[in-house]
Amino acid sequence: MKKFANYFKKEIWADPVGNSRRTSNAARVILGPSPAARQRSMSSHGAKTLLPAVLVFLLSFPSFAGSIRDVSQNIERINSVEPPFHFALIGDNRDGEKVYTQLIGSALARKPHFFIHLGDMIPYSSENEWHAFFEMSKPIDVPFFPVVGNHDVSPPMLGEKLYRKQFLLPEGKTHYAFRAGGVLFVVLDSEEGRARIIGEQLSWLENILSSSKETFKLVFLHRPLFLPLDSLKRGHAMDRHPVERDALHHLFLKTNVKAVFEADDHRFNRMEKDHILYVITGGGGAPLASLKERGGFFHYVWVSVRNGGMEGEAVDLEGQIRDRFRIE
Repeated sequence: MKKFANYFKKEIWADPVGNSRRTSNAARVILGPSPAARQRSMSSHGAKTLLPAVLVFLLSFPSFAGSIRDVSQNIERINSVEPPFHFALIGDNRDGEKVYTQLIGSALARKPHFFIHLGDMIPYSSENEWHAFFEMSKPIDVPFFPVVGNHDVSPPMLGEKLYRKQFLLPEGKTHYAFRAGGVLFVVLDSEEGRARIIGEQLSWLENILSSSKETFKLVFLHRPLFLPLDSLKRGHAMDRHPVERDALHHLFLKTNVKAVFEADDHRFNRMEKDHILYVITGGGGAPLASLKERGGFFHYVWVSVRNGGMEGEAVDLEGQIRDRFRIE
């Protein structure tokens, strides 16, 4: 795994990476009764009278005709993706609407095959907050995969129930996996065990990682396993339970996980531990929690997957590349 010397170095992103996203046939949806029911007369005296009728609309959708809320369908939509392909990551937008919409607009201009949100989509759980999030996420016209964050399910019991109402999740579970282009993507729920991966989720994780034949295995969760020295999240991330945290890291090591993407800490950071790359991307719009030179800048992460490796970039609000990394 290569380390790049230009850590947090500014570099103008000039040319979007080309992509080969496959498109499906346009979907057509017909609503309403038979054509005969549409025949109606109009008044000859200029007072137009529309008799009760149900109009039939023909809606033509682009290649992505689904909803960012239908995770199960989105998994099916990317099954046929092959390298080279690209995906975008963002985390912790919460109530930073202006920053969030600017960042997703910048990422979407580069035509990713899909989007992964690393959690804290909303400041607290309520129907109104979820409605606002989906409204400002309307520009996202590619498959979308959510990772649950602590703010998304707060308060815990009510918030977890409400979260499951927002997304059509595989088997109704907040942890799930999907495959695209020979890469295994594993989404974990760090909130279910209160900053631990335990119980049924841990058994599921052990099974899917050990049985996977993919060369590249990537893990996505909200709370970081390992934090920068100056992080304000110390004691609130996975480090709250160091025994379980270290066991999780060793599971990743044993099953050849290449990289782990996290959020929660409102900054960008990357570190390597035992040849596993850990990337924090929590600069999606929520108040920043570090100095700019320590990763405290708004950003999204762009990952390009090609045969034999992956390349990543942290791109700030001005479109400048602040860091590059490679996964091999």
